[in-house]
Amino acid sequence: MGNLLLSIIVVFLILGGPLTLFAAIKISNILFGGLKARFVKVEGSDLPHVLVKWDQESYSINICRVKVEFDEMVKGGRSKVFSFTLEDKKAKAKSFLLPMKLEAEALACFTDQGAEGLRNAYSKSYFIIECETVDGEAQIFKLRKAAVQKQLAELFTVPKEVDTLPETEPDKWSVLTRVFPWRKVVAVEEVEGGEESAATGAKKEDGPRAPVDFKVTKVWIEPGCIVCDACENEAPAVFWVQEDTCIVRDNAPLDDAAAIKAAADGCPVDVIKFDTVPLAKQA
Repeated sequence: MGNLLLSIIVVFLILGGPLTLFAAIKISNILFGGLKARFVKVEGSDLPHVLVKWDQESYSINICRVKVEFDEMVKGGRSKVFSFTLEDKKAKAKSFLLPMKLEAEALACFTDQGAEGLRNAYSKSYFIIECETVDGEAQIFKLRKAAVQKQLAELFTVPKEVDTLPETEPDKWSVLTRVFPWRKVVAVEEVEGGEESAATGAKKEDGPRAPVDFKVTKVWIEPGCIVCDACENEAPAVFWVQEDTCIVRDNAPLDDAAAIKAAADGCPVDVIKFDTVPLAKQA
């Protein structure tokens, strides 16, 4: 196959000149250096790993999310979807291995012979690996279950140019969301005169809060928000609850430390975090 492809390229070079040479280089890069993804087994780990690999010298790619989908294409068959999202600052610009820390039920989809009692469940089972870039583009790879099990049966030797990530659990939020908790978004509203400004507001309090002896210097929200609205009720100028999660408003005012503390204390899943510095003592 390789010799045939090389022969075709040589013929095109002779007949087509520089344009054909350029096309041949592009095709070769796609075939041999472009983004590829598959499952592998790594020594010392029982977890399935996703290998995402490309020629970083030829392609400038930054992967921020890997999504894995499993489907048994028969009536009553299983379906699993889980994604692994990397914070923007940790987006991968080179080939990497992702160990998937999955629960037993999900791991069984990789190892068993299909859902019990369902005819053809094994032969009609597929895995899909979707690799998403920070630009919102995605490339999809579809693999039969038999091919995946063959990949996981062979021990993979990790080359030095491939980064191995720590064992990673699937995202807690919806795999369909494009709203990442660490990204700050400006809430914009129309104001009189047709101009736009960042949305702000003050909490409608039942009574004054207890004073605090610190200033808040930074606020962030960790994964796991259940969109309960409690934080936005406490500090609407700081927090913005959306359909899938909650974010910190861009350029949010941090002067009301008591409100931010109340929002963090009232969060039922404890995902609101903040840094503080002591208040300067009055002379």
